[in-house]
Amino acid sequence: MRAFFYCLLVPAFLYCSVATAAYSQLQLVSQEVKLRETPSQLFQEMMQSLNFDLSFNNDTEFRQIAHEHGFDAEGLEEQLQWLARIYLESDLGENASISKASAIITSLETIADTPYDMSKLYMLKARKIGREKQDYQQAIALYTQALNQLDNSEDVRTVLLRHNIHHQLGDLYRITLHTAQAQFHLNQYRQLAYQLNNDYLSANAEAALGKFYTKNEQFNKALQHYTQAIRRSENINQPFLNAILSLRLARVYRELQSWDEALQYAHKAADGFKALNNNNYLSSCMTAIAIVYAEQGLWNQAIDYYLNAQQIDVKSGNLTAQALNFHNLGEAYFNNNEAQTALDFLIKANSLFLQKKSKHYLVYNDLLIAQVASSIEDWHMVNNYAAKAFVLAKEKSLLEQMVEALRYRTQAFIALGDTEKAHNALTQLLDLSDELNQQANEKPESNENSLAEQKLALQLSQLKTTSNIQQQQSAQFKTALVISLVLAAMLLLTCIYQWRSKQQISLRKGALKKRLTNEPVSEINGYRGLTESLSQADKLAMVGLISLTNKHNIDIQWGVDAYQQVMLKFMSQLDLQLECDSYLIRPGVLAITLKQSIAPMMLLGDIRRVLETQPKLNDAQLHLGILSLPLLQDPDIKLEPNIYFNVLQMMVAGAISLGHNKDYFVSIIPLSFAPVAIFSPPLYSHLEKGISRGLVKVECNDDKTLIRWPSDHITID
Repeated sequence: MRAFFYCLLVPAFLYCSVATAAYSQLQLVSQEVKLRETPSQLFQEMMQSLNFDLSFNNDTEFRQIAHEHGFDAEGLEEQLQWLARIYLESDLGENASISKASAIITSLETIADTPYDMSKLYMLKARKIGREKQDYQQAIALYTQALNQLDNSEDVRTVLLRHNIHHQLGDLYRITLHTAQAQFHLNQYRQLAYQLNNDYLSANAEAALGKFYTKNEQFNKALQHYTQAIRRSENINQPFLNAILSLRLARVYRELQSWDEALQYAHKAADGFKALNNNNYLSSCMTAIAIVYAEQGLWNQAIDYYLNAQQIDVKSGNLTAQALNFHNLGEAYFNNNEAQTALDFLIKANSLFLQKKSKHYLVYNDLLIAQVASSIEDWHMVNNYAAKAFVLAKEKSLLEQMVEALRYRTQAFIALGDTEKAHNALTQLLDLSDELNQQANEKPESNENSLAEQKLALQLSQLKTTSNIQQQQSAQFKTALVISLVLAAMLLLTCIYQWRSKQQISLRKGALKKRLTNEPVSEINGYRGLTESLSQADKLAMVGLISLTNKHNIDIQWGVDAYQQVMLKFMSQLDLQLECDSYLIRPGVLAITLKQSIAPMMLLGDIRRVLETQPKLNDAQLHLGILSLPLLQDPDIKLEPNIYFNVLQMMVAGAISLGHNKDYFVSIIPLSFAPVAIFSPPLYSHLEKGISRGLVKVECNDDKTLIRWPSDHITID
C-alpha cells in the first residue's frame, strides 16, 4: 500500500510548479471577479493583509518594507495596485477613498520600472480623474497611454489589464457620444473577456455591449447581448451581476415600451441592490422606475421615484447623481405644468454640474432651462441659457444641440424685438440645419478611419498569438486534469475507510436517536418524542393528552406484544384521521400534537370514532386534556415542554373527576393579563389558584364546577 502511495506522489511533485502557475492565473481572474462583484469584501481582506505602514519614498525603502512583512517586492507592488483600484470604486463606502488612492498612486510612481507597471499607473490616474473631476477627455488620453504601454504579451495579467482598459475606454467614449470608438473598444473588451475564459467577465462584457446598443437605440442587438449575458451567468451565483442584468433589461424593455416587463425587472434589480446595500445602483433603479412612469405621462409617480433616488444620493454624497435627479425632477415638473418648480430644480442641477465640471450634462440642462423659461416667456433667461448651451455644444461638436440652442435664441430675440440678432441667429440656424441634414445622410467614415490602424494592429497581434494561446491553454488544461486525477485517486483511497466508518456510525446514531424518543417497553414513539415536538411549540396549533382510563393496565392484561400491536394500530389510525402526530406515554395514555386548530368537542368526537374502529378499545372510557398553542399570548415567553405536559396531566385529571358515563374533555385558556408565575412549581397549586381568581378560563363539555382538580402537595414520611 505504501509503495502505491509513493508512486502516486512522484508525478504530483513533478507537476507541482506548473500547477502553482496555473493556480496563480486563476487566482488573478478570481480576484478581478471579486473586485467587480464585492469590492467591500475584497477591501476588508486586503486591509487585513496590509495592516502596516505603507509609506515609502524610493525603491530601497519599499523593498525594505516588503522584506520586513514577508512580501516579495513584486507581490507587494501588485497588492498596492489592487488596493488603489478598490479605493477608486464608486460604492466602496470608505471615507476619503479618492485621496487615499491618490497617495498610493504617488507612491507607486517611485517604484514603477516596467511597461506593465506604467500601464497600471496610467489606468489608475485615468480612473481617478474620471471619478474626481469628471474630466473624461483627459481620462481617455491617460487610458490610451496605458494601452500603448502594453506589448503583445498574452500572459493572463497583461490580457486582464488590456481587458480592463478597453472596458473603461468603451464606457468613456459612450458617455462622450463617440459611438464608433465606443463600439470598437467594447468589442475588444468582449473578445478579451472570452479569451480569459471566465463566465462572470464574459457576462459583464456582453452586458456592456447591451448597454451600448440600448443607448444607440438598437434594441434588438441589445437584447441579443443581454441574452448572451444571462446565458453566461446561469452557472454562477453572483447577486451583483444578476441585479445589474435586471436593471439593464428594465431599460431595454422601457425603450421598447413594454412597461410591465420594465417595471418587473427594475423592481427586481432594486431588491437585489437593496439586499447588497449598494446605494448608487439602488438610486439608478429608482430613476429607471421613474422614467418608465414618465414615458407613460404618469408624472406624479415619476416625481415620487425621482425624489426617492434623490434621498439615496444625498445620503451617499453622490453630487453628480444628485444633479441628474434635479434635472429629471425639473423635466417632470415642467411636464406636470409646474414651470416655476421645474426651474428651481434645473438651476440646482446647473449649480452642481458646474461644480463637477460636467459639461456634457450642462448642455442638456441649459437647453431644458431655455425650454422651460420660454413657456413662461422669460426671454432674457431663454437667451442666456440657450447661449451657454450653444457654446458647450459647439465645444463638444454636438450639432443637433447647437441647432436647438439657436432655435431658442432666435425665438427669444424675436420676442425681445432685437431684429438684427434674430436675423443673424436665424441665418446661422439655417446653415447648421442644412449641415445636420447632410450629416444624417452620410456615413461617419472619419471615426472608422481613425480606428483602422489600431484595429488592424490588434488583429495582427491576435493572429500571431492564437496558436500559442491555444497550445498553452491545452497544456494547462491537461496538467490540471492529471493533477486532479492524481489527487482524486489519493483522496479516494484515504477516504474510503473513513466514509465506511462514518456511514456505520451514522446508522447506529440514527437507530439510537430513534430509540431514545421511544417509550422503553413498547418501543413506540413516546414522551421524549413529545418533548422534542413541544420544543418547537410555535409550529404547533394544539397539543392533547388522551386517557383511556379503564385501559391503564392493558400491558399486563394482554401481554406486551399484543398491547404493542393494538396501540400501534390505534396510533396510526389517529395520525391518519386527525392529521396529527401521536406519542405513547404509558399504557392507556397517549399524547397528540396538531398543526391545525380544531374545536375540542369535535376533536373528542373524532377520537371516539377512531376508538370504535378498534375492537379491543371501543369500550374505553375517554378523557381528554387539550391546550391551544401558544398557551400565553406574549410571544417572548417560552414555556418548557415539561410544563405543557404537566398542565395536560392536570387537565386529564380534571376530566376524569367529571365521571365515566360519557367522554369528557377539559381545556384552559390563560387570559391576556395572566402572569407566567401560574406555571411555576408547584404547578397544580398555582394553576388552581389562577383558575379560582379568574386568571385562567376553563372549558369542558360538562358543568365545570363539578371538576375536582388534583393536588401536587404531597408529604413524604
